[in-house]
Amino acid sequence: MSRAIKDYFTFLLRCVRLACVGDWRYFLWVGTLFAVCLLGVNAYAKQFVHGLFTTGMTDQVSWGVYIANFTFLVGVAAAAVMLVIPVYIYKSEELHDLVIFGELLAVCAILMCLAFVTVDLGRPDRFWHMIPGIGKLNFPRSLLSWDVIVLNGYLVLNVYICAYLLYCRYRRQAPLKWLYLPVVFLGIFWAVSIHTVTAFLYVGLGGRPFWNSSIVGPRFIASAFTAGPALIILALQVVRRFTASAPHTGVDVASDLGHAPSREGTLGDLDLLAHHLPELDAVPVEVRRACLVGSKVIEVGAGAMLLRQGAKDDDAYLILEGRVVVKREEGGRFRTIRTVGPGEQFGEVSALNGTPRTASAMAETTTRVLQLPAESLRKLMRIPAMNHAIRERMTERLMIADQGLLTLRNIVQVSMLINVFLLLNEVFKEFYTDNLHVAASRYLYFGLHGHYALVPWIWSAIGCNLVALVLLLLPISRSLFWLDIACVLAIVGIWIEKGMGLVVPGFIPSPLGEIVEYSPSLNETLICFGIWAFGLLCYTVMLRVAVPILQGRFTKNA
Repeated sequence: MSRAIKDYFTFLLRCVRLACVGDWRYFLWVGTLFAVCLLGVNAYAKQFVHGLFTTGMTDQVSWGVYIANFTFLVGVAAAAVMLVIPVYIYKSEELHDLVIFGELLAVCAILMCLAFVTVDLGRPDRFWHMIPGIGKLNFPRSLLSWDVIVLNGYLVLNVYICAYLLYCRYRRQAPLKWLYLPVVFLGIFWAVSIHTVTAFLYVGLGGRPFWNSSIVGPRFIASAFTAGPALIILALQVVRRFTASAPHTGVDVASDLGHAPSREGTLGDLDLLAHHLPELDAVPVEVRRACLVGSKVIEVGAGAMLLRQGAKDDDAYLILEGRVVVKREEGGRFRTIRTVGPGEQFGEVSALNGTPRTASAMAETTTRVLQLPAESLRKLMRIPAMNHAIRERMTERLMIADQGLLTLRNIVQVSMLINVFLLLNEVFKEFYTDNLHVAASRYLYFGLHGHYALVPWIWSAIGCNLVALVLLLLPISRSLFWLDIACVLAIVGIWIEKGMGLVVPGFIPSPLGEIVEYSPSLNETLICFGIWAFGLLCYTVMLRVAVPILQGRFTKNA
């Protein structure tokens, strides 16, 4: 047990060191975010000293841009489930590696949610009153206590899933399903609950007719499952862009293996391989000899290409020494699929299936590989232990493929359609009845008694949502350029609709009929920017660690 704990803390320490390494673009981005965070901290220090007087909130409008951002980000966090469901229930391979990116985004979104709630408190030092044992949580009577539990519980679940899966990848071990699948399925339920409970915080306020509607909960879920995946689509394309490399210009060993240093494979080579692939010990000596017929041991230098995408040879390769990076060319640039080291294989999928190579393989360091004909690999795989070991490592998928992004597009498309439909239902309910309770909606959409502050905002949001919906329904959104535009419009539209278009009108007019408009102060805005920068900084650092682990470049032995 002590050894396992020591290994895990070593892993965490190495992750911290990795997060401090990068090129000038990484440090420029991180430095900019850190500077904005400092501006936010300075602004919050002023608010802490002078109170909520420094914000644009009043006695009449006691929730503002802080709660607006909180509401939007709860939806972003809940949307991680839209990656979990296709992968773990419908076995979608193209989204398999993308689950981690969604879970990490959920972690960062919840951290920002908790930060926005904290800055919205006039006296955050009194939060201890809700800590069980010290204060009184008032569970289950208080909806606020439910929100505290579901938000913090969802944060713990996602941190556990990400930490466990990444640590298993780091150790190059298959995760034990009983240690994470129950948590994954619990997370599906929890993701829906965090946004439902947040919606109930509004719906339960009977004195605010604008929120007191049963359709608010479904609208929250629909908008969350639109904005969340849309944000993930944009984030993944940034990751893909900065993890791609230029076309290979090194020595092409695959085109002329006759000139590469090589010799016939021996039993000694298999003994060396067994040090890294212990399952090979289960293979009888006579089977080993039979597998070595037609085999070669090839030694190449760093940068040499061992396989070329599109080639039709039928050999598989097992690494004896060194490291090989497997990349697929897409749009003129190479995108890493995985990095393999001693005891691992590459080229086995196309060799066994008799299909052209789906990726290229290049030596990252001086490398020695055992080249086996497809028939020899099949003989090895007749031994159950070897069959399990090889199939466990078989993968030829891109970490972030176009097909995965288009699958997320389908989710955004359906969710946006439902979101707009529910919005139309709400508008019809409000204006067709035309009773006294329509005043808040009238203020939002058309203005009330000469007050029009939110009218441009909500119509801009509706315009963004409708244009995004049209783009998503048209085939042109299968192009990533138009998909990106649709995602940006959807995010902006839903942020306004779920933020300023939901929170502020609920307070206008007040129960006494007063109309007091709200606009965030400069200090309030700086705090919001600081929290968003904090969230993006956390996500950047997490991706800086997660991407090399998923690519196999950052492992326990590398």
